[in-house]
Amino acid sequence: MAATTEWAAMVIDSLLSADGLAVLMAVLLGCFVKGALGFGLPLIATPIMLFVLPLPEIVAILALPITIANIQQIWLNRKQWRILRQFWPLITSSTLVMLVGAPLMVAIDSRLLGILIGLMIALHAILSSFPRGQFQNRSLSSKTMNHLIIPAGIVSGILGSLTAMYSFPSIQLFMMMQIKKDELAMLLGVFLSFGYVALWLGISHAGFPVGDNLLLSALMLIPTVAGQQAGHMARRRISETTFRHIVHFALACAGFTLMIRGITSLT
Repeated sequence: MAATTEWAAMVIDSLLSADGLAVLMAVLLGCFVKGALGFGLPLIATPIMLFVLPLPEIVAILALPITIANIQQIWLNRKQWRILRQFWPLITSSTLVMLVGAPLMVAIDSRLLGILIGLMIALHAILSSFPRGQFQNRSLSSKTMNHLIIPAGIVSGILGSLTAMYSFPSIQLFMMMQIKKDELAMLLGVFLSFGYVALWLGISHAGFPVGDNLLLSALMLIPTVAGQQAGHMARRRISETTFRHIVHFALACAGFTLMIRGITSLT
């Protein structure tokens, strides 16, 4: 009985702390966007959480919500597993690079990481604001783009090791290759879940106490499911194009804010 009471007190303290409330808001908002658009949990949650937490701790907290959300996405699109035959080299290369390189985010000054992450988020927002057709009207041949699969994975792995943002340039390559919607959902589910597990294992191997954040990470599974469901329901009532523009504008503002914050803290 005493142990149960103590555990309940720990849960309440974790959620009602300033950090806990910031994490809760970030996960809810990120999952709402993911439910509405099919992406966005780490992209939305990371810049919000960076204002109160260091990047390795964010990775440790978001590991379970991101992995569970993407496993659900994989399961829903499991019939499209054949797409993995083409892109397993990209997934493997990015995962291995992040597994080896993730300890860098533990060692690098958090202010520099904030600038890098702000740059990555702003870049993603700017590129995503272009119509999808801009990427699909490709000028590269299929053979050339197939040769870019492993390099794209390596670059994503390097950027992910430093910033925990590893969608660029792999997602842009997926779009240029005109992957079907359901196949893309399957591919992104595997790509994103493997990548975040690699980051979690990498910082753990570097000595970061990931176990200290397991409770808060597990608690975030509830807002993960709730936010994703709310976003899915909202998708039917909100113009997807308008919602995308709002999200990209907010991301660009968050990215530039993080860059300015990081630069001013260095001076």
